[in-house]
Amino acid sequence: MNMGKKRMAVLVGCNYPNTENELYGCINDVHIMRKLLVEQFGFEPNHMEILTDEPESQVKPTGANIKRALDRMVDHAEAGDVLFLHYSGHGTRIPSKHHLMREEEAIVPCDFNLITDVDFWQLVNRLPREASFTIISDSCHSGGLIDKEKEQIGPFSTPTTIATAHHHHSHGYGTKSKSIPYESILQHLASLTNIVNFRHRDPPDCILWGRREHQVQDRSA
Repeated sequence: MNMGKKRMAVLVGCNYPNTENELYGCINDVHIMRKLLVEQFGFEPNHMEILTDEPESQVKPTGANIKRALDRMVDHAEAGDVLFLHYSGHGTRIPSKHHLMREEEAIVPCDFNLITDVDFWQLVNRLPREASFTIISDSCHSGGLIDKEKEQIGPFSTPTTIATAHHHHSHGYGTKSKSIPYESILQHLASLTNIVNFRHRDPPDCILWGRREHQVQDRSA
């Protein structure tokens, strides 16, 4: 099997222009990440979908458009592929429709059609075995976007840490707590894009990086 034959990415940046929620650095984050993925990690531009709310953007980062882009990426994934999502924008919490006394964490697309941790959970559980999915969410309340069904490492001690989650087919709710440096996410991605490092019959991996639950997204400069 030719492991790691595709490297696919969805990059999302929401500045919410001309609204009271406007941010100023999120679209720039997307362009920086695109450059990094292409130049340092071997991603091809034709395997990347970019959604921003800048005026000239061809595809706006609405909730429906983001979900469609993620669905396409997962639908095209095969064993050994590397999947990557970068989101920069607002995050929020909403009352859970699935569990009493619990809130769901969500990202906020430009049309405020929220994408919740449940949506991400369902997405990740569609991954083929031996595929890998790295998620970076630069938003507030993003620490639990992949929760419960994944073994997540946290809580975050600083905004420059990552949470690592491994796909399990069991339904246990145990968690491990461990903080690791943010630089590890780049090392992890580098290892994933090195084909010789793939292992056979591994379950899909998922890495999540996000802000602590009480952190506020401040992109005023």
